[in-house]
Amino acid sequence: MIDARVIHETEAEMNRLHAACRAAAARQRSSMVSRQEHRRAAEEFRNYQSPLWGLWSAQAQRDIVDSSGPWRNAAILYLQISPRFFRSGYLRDVVCTRIKQAELRHQERKDIQEALLRSIVRRPSTGSFRYDCRLAITVADSDFLQELRSLCGSRNPWISGRASHMEQAILRHAKLPSESDI
Repeated sequence: MIDARVIHETEAEMNRLHAACRAAAARQRSSMVSRQEHRRAAEEFRNYQSPLWGLWSAQAQRDIVDSSGPWRNAAILYLQISPRFFRSGYLRDVVCTRIKQAELRHQERKDIQEALLRSIVRRPSTGSFRYDCRLAITVADSDFLQELRSLCGSRNPWISGRASHMEQAILRHAKLPSESDI
């Protein structure tokens, strides 16, 4: 199944293949051989297969929502590692959406909170930050909100701005009657 090694290997290989594609694309106008080299690099990039792509499947997405099994564990691990490769943010957004729909156990919720707090300080971000905020709404508790508020006080405008945005999203959509109940 999917573990940290698989995620890191996928990240490294996708970055290598994408760099080769870009380099070949930059040279493709110079000769017929260069154009063929670009086609080969693009074909190799398109044909790359990773177990990580299983997270895109309808079955995996149903399992993320319905059960605390290997697909949900892989999805949470993907959020925690937050790899950076071509189009990795799209997969992160899908994973956030599916996890948001799931009934999470306490430890899963804590693992996701840690991943979300790390995503605030990570630059450049992976995926669309709004999906992180939507997920934060469903996993927030008073401890998480306290950690978020401490990040709001950061001198770094990137960190304080993102933390503030996430906090506002949580408070705006909190199901509880007052923020002190979160």
